[in-house]
Amino acid sequence: MIVSVHIPKTAGTSFRTGLAQRFGDRLLLDYQDWPSSGSISDRFRRLRDVGKVYYQRNTLTTNYDAVHGHFLASKYLPLGTRAAFCAFFRDPIDRLVSHYRHVQRNPNLNNPVWSKTDPRKMTLGEYAALSRQRRIYDLFTSGLSMDRFVFVGLTEEYETSLDLFRAIFGVAIKHHRVNVNDHVSDDIRSPELPAVQASQRTNYLIYDAARRRFDALCHQYLRG
Repeated sequence: MIVSVHIPKTAGTSFRTGLAQRFGDRLLLDYQDWPSSGSISDRFRRLRDVGKVYYQRNTLTTNYDAVHGHFLASKYLPLGTRAAFCAFFRDPIDRLVSHYRHVQRNPNLNNPVWSKTDPRKMTLGEYAALSRQRRIYDLFTSGLSMDRFVFVGLTEEYETSLDLFRAIFGVAIKHHRVNVNDHVSDDIRSPELPAVQASQRTNYLIYDAARRRFDALCHQYLRG
């Protein structure tokens, strides 16, 4: 079963559109977890849902070929070897700025992440300083090694990533551009830039590992 972790602002919405077109009702969309929420109730619910995946693992893999959404990778670890983990990654500062611009334009105040703060009142530096933004890659991948990911895509190399996906799974996904921000780096020409860059150190470590994994997979499946 393809387990596609949608890290915010990494082309996941475009990829979801392609997956839905290809898999239809064999695609499970999982967007109810609020992965960035640290409330006790949301943490408990996410832990409970891991148990649900374990007890429903046979039904899930029988009824669906893929799952895609905003969830922690660890949620689907109970599928064992039947889970083929996938994720797209993006240059951390570009991803951060794109995410910031998105919540500024479209603040989902029903998201428990914003129960105490209005994101529209935050500067880019304040947004970058949030713990969940400083370690978003580690959060969504649940700290799993890149070797656990059967497929790794890069937003910056989206076309090649789709070619890689097809080579690995034998599934062609059409290229869609949905919910895309261009020229995001224009937003960081400010005195906040050094602090913003420092905030993304952990994300860059994982991003660099993802790039190495992407290059290795491309060499194995596209250039080997």
